[in-house]
Amino acid sequence: MNPETHHAHDMSAPIEHIPILGAVTCLEGIYQVVVELPFYMLRITGLLKTPRRFLFIASIGNPRPYRHTRHSAGHILLDALIPLLPTRFPLVSAQHQPSSGPIFYRTWQSTSYMNESGPKLVRQLKNWLSTTQTEILGNVVKQGHVTLSRAIEITDPENAEWQRRGIDPTSLKSLHPTLVILHDELEAPRGKVRVKRGGPETASLRGHRGLISIMESLRGKGLHPPRTGGSRSSGDLSVLRIGVGIGRPSTRGRDDVAEYVLAEMNATELAAVRAAAGPVLDVLADEIYRAGNAL
Repeated sequence: MNPETHHAHDMSAPIEHIPILGAVTCLEGIYQVVVELPFYMLRITGLLKTPRRFLFIASIGNPRPYRHTRHSAGHILLDALIPLLPTRFPLVSAQHQPSSGPIFYRTWQSTSYMNESGPKLVRQLKNWLSTTQTEILGNVVKQGHVTLSRAIEITDPENAEWQRRGIDPTSLKSLHPTLVILHDELEAPRGKVRVKRGGPETASLRGHRGLISIMESLRGKGLHPPRTGGSRSSGDLSVLRIGVGIGRPSTRGRDDVAEYVLAEMNATELAAVRAAAGPVLDVLADEIYRAGNAL
């Protein structure tokens, strides 16, 4: 009914500045601070490492007119996260083709209603897994067709920046995918980030209809948990659930909770959700550099 929406940072667009999101905490709460910096001022701090995993970062919520309600906090979080991702994970494809752009992650926002999140998300996930395996891993990473986003100033044309920093994406031999789900968390205080790995077999879904729909769709396609009868392989899908707190109503009646999550967020609530992008970026960094097959 609604067109599928793919929100990705376009490295080829003639952008002069990028908004950098920060957060200031005071007694009244957490407030968003946005500073626009020209691309040439952005730098990667610390050692640039070779990512070990590929991330499909998906937010779930409701479409308009419920886009800014508490139940759609995952969408608001992803909106704030998108401009930060290339500053932390700058490896992009050097090839001018449809798969050019960020190599180790893709962002996607569900256009389905929350209770129906699973089918469309899993279709997008399967397409991404196929493209990442054949085009990205096979033709870009293994062939060394890797460069850095223009957020990094290239001063030595003799060697690529990633080579000078001592990392080697071509060392990756197999696909290690992680589905990252950004969602609202009713049980957490406003803006608080809660991270859980896996499906209901490892941590309760707490009745979250969007997560239930996704897990049912993953199970139906045999994507998660992996089919029994064999050991885990490097290509098995990991699932990382990242919830951002929206608080909860004083009463726990079903109608009261439904009315609460479908109410629009005020400016303070929106700022708290957006400010969570910083901590979530750290969680994504831990995951993208994580070795091993933990699901």
